This record gives sequence, structure tokens and C-alpha cells, in this order.
Amino acid sequence: MGKKAIVLVSGGLHSTAALAVAASRNYEIYALTIDYGQKNKSKLEAAKKMAEKYGAKEHKIVKMDLSDLLPASHSGVAEGNPVIPARNGLYMSFALSYAELVQAANIYIGINSIEYGDNPDCRPAFIHSFEKYAEVAVKKTSMRKIDIWSPLMNARTSETILRGNELNIDWADTISCREPDEEGRACGECISCEYRRDAFAEAGIPDTTRYQS
Repeated sequence: MGKKAIVLVSGGLHSTAALAVAASRNYEIYALTIDYGQKNKSKLEAAKKMAEKYGAKEHKIVKMDLSDLLPASHSGVAEGNPVIPARNGLYMSFALSYAELVQAANIYIGINSIEYGDNPDCRPAFIHSFEKYAEVAVKKTSMRKIDIWSPLMNARTSETILRGNELNIDWADTISCREPDEEGRACGECISCEYRRDAFAEAGIPDTTRYQS
């Protein structure tokens, strides 16, 4: 059996970098994207493009609309784009199920503990804990264990961009913005856009992001 990996693909900068790293390691890639109920589908389209570019054997898009779980006053909800607390645990649970179904012993996720370290599910402890959970959550078949990889977790986003350039990522095809328009253009004002813009400047790489203005 060849090496198989589930890769969580959102269409964003970090998930695309994780996808490119997995591809460089010659995995048979099974891409997984979560449609979390956002009205704007441009990031889903970016995810489809990235999965195809990096030769995913399959690309599953799973609908998981949890926006009704949140009160209308929740400060993490942008218009049409709900931000679900502890969402990486939910996403990883879907990836774990998918891994058992296709007998993939590796899961890749593009989380980052530098810029997003205030989110507990973006820290190394989350990955280590989920690996332990995976050991007891799946059947012991031909897979001895499932390894969880977040290859650029402890890298600054500028370092991720430089690594991505080595892997021939076209950053213009990725979307980090929390509120892109229907054409996939970034707002240029949200925190994700701020991190991204600063990272390109720090890396000394031209920012090819398409902004709304």
C-alpha cells in the first residue's frame, strides 16, 4: 500500500503550503474541504483549484453548517462568514474518519501557532493531543497509527511564503481574507489580510494578492 495522506484544504495560504509539502513528500493525496456555511464560495473554489493542481486522487467537500450554533451577537462572526470556536477539532474529526475509510496513515493541516497562537487549536499541544485521540478512536487494521502533520506550524508566515516559493505555489490563487468578494478579491482590512500583507513584506516577496481596492 502506497503512502496516503488526508490534507485539509481551505484555499488559504497555510493550508496550501501544507498541501504542497505533502505533495513534495510523494503522498497519494486525499483532499478534504469543509463547507462551514459561508455564503461566499470563493475560498471553496480556491480549494478546488489547489487540490487539482497538486494532484489529489480525491477531493471531498463536506458541508458542516454550524452557524446556527452561534448567537447573533457573537463577535467572531463576520457577515456571511461564521468563525466557529475550536473549529480545527471539528475539521480534524472529519479528517480522521476519512483517513480510516481510505486507510490513510497521515493527516496534514495548515495551522500556525505564530500569528494565530491565541487560538488553542492552533498550537502544538492540540496536534499532540489529537494524535493521542486518534490512537484510540480508529480501528487497528493495517494502520499501526495515524500521524498528524502541521509542517509549518512554528514558522512565521513570511517563512511559509519562502518555503512555498520553493514548492512553486502561486500565491495569487490562494485566499486568506475572512471576507473576500464573489470574485475572490481580498478586503485588505481584516486581520488575516493584515498578517498576509505584512508577511509578504517581511519575506521580501511581491504580494500578488488581488485586493478589492
